Amino acid sequence: MKFSGALPARRVNELVQRVETLREAVQFAREEANGAEVAERRTGDAVFRYLFR
Repeated sequence: MKFSGALPARRVNELVQRVETLREAVQFAREEANGAEVAERRTGDAVFRYLFR
């Protein structure tokens, strides 16, 4: 993942780590749910709060 110099490197690394953690969690959830659908705004809001806290 590459970014411009708009953010300090430490912040970029922190965000990249959160995205990777989220990606792993989503992969695990997909494997466990195996087709179950979650379509609530609260879920999306929670994801963005996690990423940008």
